[in-house]
Amino acid sequence: MLAPKLMIITRCFQILTMLFLIISMSAYASQPSIVTTIKPLGLIAHDIAGDLATVDVLLPDNASPHDYALKPSDIRKLRSADLVVWVGPEVELFLEKVLSGQPNTLRLTTYEGMPVRHYGEDSHEKHDDHGHRHDGIDGHIWLGPDQSKVIAKAIKNALSQRDPAHAADYQANYDKFLAEVTQAQTSIAKSLDASSSKGYFLFHDAYGYFESAFGLKPTGHLTINPDRKPGARTLVSIRSALMEDQAQCVFSEPQFNPGLVKSVVKGTQAKVVLLDPMAQDMSLADNHYVDFLNALGNSYADCFSQ
Repeated sequence: MLAPKLMIITRCFQILTMLFLIISMSAYASQPSIVTTIKPLGLIAHDIAGDLATVDVLLPDNASPHDYALKPSDIRKLRSADLVVWVGPEVELFLEKVLSGQPNTLRLTTYEGMPVRHYGEDSHEKHDDHGHRHDGIDGHIWLGPDQSKVIAKAIKNALSQRDPAHAADYQANYDKFLAEVTQAQTSIAKSLDASSSKGYFLFHDAYGYFESAFGLKPTGHLTINPDRKPGARTLVSIRSALMEDQAQCVFSEPQFNPGLVKSVVKGTQAKVVLLDPMAQDMSLADNHYVDFLNALGNSYADCFSQ
């Protein structure tokens, strides 16, 4: 008598397990899928979505949006996503035609309320090329704390529209995001308070939003666009400034060959400091956007430290 009862109990357990798996798979399948072009945007998207949506980053860790070439698998990923978050052609010019007319896209530079800055004739060259644009709007908005708050709002609104059942959760995550970024702004501003007059050179001209937020001004940069190598005259001018102790450091970036920066500082007192605009060593699973923001602040602090 016990054997049949045991068989019935075992069968019931198997059925319940199968039902649980089906329900779990169904819930997962119904989650909104988000694709962001670069990891810093992915960090923001993951902060807002939490476990309620899947977030994937289009560009590999060692890639730059300035010279990225789409693969067929990338195009399939963009077209199958519920939401594609990109800055705009100011940075990802390679996506302009691919995303044209695609209804699942969220372009950030034109989002209502986005506080953009423009390249000016006083400190920037103007040109277009295949990689990104350096006329008009500065597209590096993910590097600005105030801009990140608008990015988070845009993603929160898009997710709430796609998944209204979890709108309150997205709002709660957004409120937490605002609090964390505001706290980081205060902390970074305090650590950089006495550094605004100290000189430094950037690898390329991308950090205007971050620098504007914290009262920093670079002595110069090796190149306007990393697709273009600096000319001999530029390198000689930077070396002369470094020899005269006009700058404490030169920032290098992990997405590009550091040899150029090392050659410029050789024989001078200036140090090389890594500044990563793409969050290369961070992961969506372990890090938040505020970690990225603090890492930027720490790199500047490292430059200015004795």
